[in-house]
Amino acid sequence: MSLSVNAPSSAESLDRPTIGLVLAGGGARGAAHIGVLKYLEDHRIPVDLVTGTSIGAIIGGLYASGLSAREIESLMLEMDWEQALIDDVPRQDRSMQRKFREDQFSIPGTPGYQGGALKIPGGAIQGQNVILALQDMTQHVAHITDFDALPRAFKAVATDIVTGEMVVLDTGNLAVALRASMGVPAFFAPIEVDGRLLVDGGITNNLPIELAQAMGADVLIVVDITSPMLPKSALGNLLTITDQLTRLLVVNNTQVQKARLTADDILLVPDLADFSAVDFSAAADAIKVGEETIKARQQALRPFMQSREAYRAVTKPIVSAPTIAGIELVNETALANTVLRQRIFTKVGDRFNLKQVARDVNRIHGLGHFELVSFTQTQQNDQTLLAISADKKAWGPNYLHFGFNLESEFKHDSRVSFLLGYSQQEVSQYGAEWLTSASIGDEPSLESSLYWPLDPAGNTFAYLAGGYSDRALYDYDNALRTTVYALRGLEVAAGIGFEYQGRWRTTVGLRRTEGRAHAVSGESQRSALGFDESSLEWRFVFDTRDDIDFPAHGAIIDASWSLYHEALGSESRYGQWTLRAGRYFEKNEHNLGLNLYLGAATDTPSINSEFHIGGYGLLTGLSTQARRGAAMGVLSAIYYQRYNALPALDGLIGVTLEYGGAWDKTDDVSAASALGSLGAFIGADTPLGTLQIGFAIAEGGHQNYYTRLGRVF
Repeated sequence: MSLSVNAPSSAESLDRPTIGLVLAGGGARGAAHIGVLKYLEDHRIPVDLVTGTSIGAIIGGLYASGLSAREIESLMLEMDWEQALIDDVPRQDRSMQRKFREDQFSIPGTPGYQGGALKIPGGAIQGQNVILALQDMTQHVAHITDFDALPRAFKAVATDIVTGEMVVLDTGNLAVALRASMGVPAFFAPIEVDGRLLVDGGITNNLPIELAQAMGADVLIVVDITSPMLPKSALGNLLTITDQLTRLLVVNNTQVQKARLTADDILLVPDLADFSAVDFSAAADAIKVGEETIKARQQALRPFMQSREAYRAVTKPIVSAPTIAGIELVNETALANTVLRQRIFTKVGDRFNLKQVARDVNRIHGLGHFELVSFTQTQQNDQTLLAISADKKAWGPNYLHFGFNLESEFKHDSRVSFLLGYSQQEVSQYGAEWLTSASIGDEPSLESSLYWPLDPAGNTFAYLAGGYSDRALYDYDNALRTTVYALRGLEVAAGIGFEYQGRWRTTVGLRRTEGRAHAVSGESQRSALGFDESSLEWRFVFDTRDDIDFPAHGAIIDASWSLYHEALGSESRYGQWTLRAGRYFEKNEHNLGLNLYLGAATDTPSINSEFHIGGYGLLTGLSTQARRGAAMGVLSAIYYQRYNALPALDGLIGVTLEYGGAWDKTDDVSAASALGSLGAFIGADTPLGTLQIGFAIAEGGHQNYYTRLGRVF
């Protein structure tokens, strides 16, 4: 490993005071620290040592690692904070089994359930993407485990949540130390470091002045961005009261530290009254506030300015990628180590590649069994030992799942269902899963399925499923709904499948269904209301969409073929195929989706297997199930834009264009009998799922006002 560090001479050799920089915690308000750093660099004011807490530890730690103020500024402004604060990997990188399971339930979050008791995570965010981002930012000093040996000496502060003691972090992995210091309780889960469970250092010491003095600083430049106490008028609910208690702890220990300042020290308190601790989008403005604050103290800082000849800026170490001498795996779950190793593409003998290792970590985390998957490096000359740790979920491995679906057409009754699921995971060493779900409401159902991987990579698997359903079926006379049926049936299926890297899977199996439709409103004009069928099925699904409801990019291909035959126990004989294909595009705020739905049967299908169109996505201008038959086809396009509806909600506004139809026989399929539909909608992402309110018209004078929430029925 080659190492080059352009470090300044010591303060003693330059006959000047040792200057320490102290940076307080304060969330997104901490961008003001960067403005201070920019001024110090532009005016050649050296910094010999740094202490910091929370966001102050992050910015201070990066500065101590040798990054310049402008490099840190670029990282702050270019960082996708929304993605960094999401623990999970993107949907397209999850296994197909996870996609199928999670797509059923519209409400995010899966609390654990064990022994009749609920188990919830230790924080809203476990920090999976945060720690990877910090490791990326600090990779150039990953070989340094003594923070005194950084280009600038550095110490961070965290809090032991067990004892309540302040913990000084000055050794180990810098990225882990920064993550520990910023762990706001309840927001971030605690992180274990050297056997201690650590949370945000702001609780015990938000402005580590005494620590910088103990490190040998003669003069301190202190930046206090501590969030002030809330006024009485703001204390109106449980959340603000809880927030006030945290602020009380932070403000009090900050005042204790500020009392240690001397007349030689320089205290900077940026005016951040209009800035939130969680709004990183305002970082550029906060940086300017930091610059303006320190400019106002330029007279006090002038004695510390160095000449161009005397000042040498600290630069980050230049480190060549070491060779990986070994890969250690620490796996806390019931999964076999081979399951994880199948997803590690980095090999012994490779040069260390951070992006490749991060992809390995994400592939493991994408399985969904882990609270945190991280890596560390131990340097040995020009080689490194790579250790990948997979921490089990403290609230697993059995989970509850929730969903809420609502569909309303103003001309007809609404349909509402509440979904409850219970999954038992890690049933086998290869990650078998048993999922049972119930739907309560207008279309009740009870289903149970077993997914059983047959190899550690999860490429081959077997499945078994069964259930009961009671769903609504409609008959129309032109646009008038004449009959409502309750279609009740039992179903069982079994088969085998093959999956490839979470991108696609194919299955082949047998399915048995039987049941009957009962008219609950109006009179039936159908001759056959019962069904008793067995089929041989093949299905192929390719799915790289980033979202189930409104994908911005990716594709979907879902094709199936079913053969119903007397030899299998079916009362009828026919074949049936379906195809759904979609492609999605995003450019800036513009989103476009193209979808194709096709299906046909070789003979008249049963009432349980016939095709329907009408309702959202399938000629939205028609009422739900307004057309039925043995063949169908719909081509649709959707365009939408996202906007900030509310601070916590993403809004949607868009249009739909569709063309298609349904026919009694495949011979009847023709463009002349197809219909076009045009619609518009607004919507928002809500805690219960996607809310959408829209209006559409279809040829023939049809129109449909609709509201939907959650998944499409």
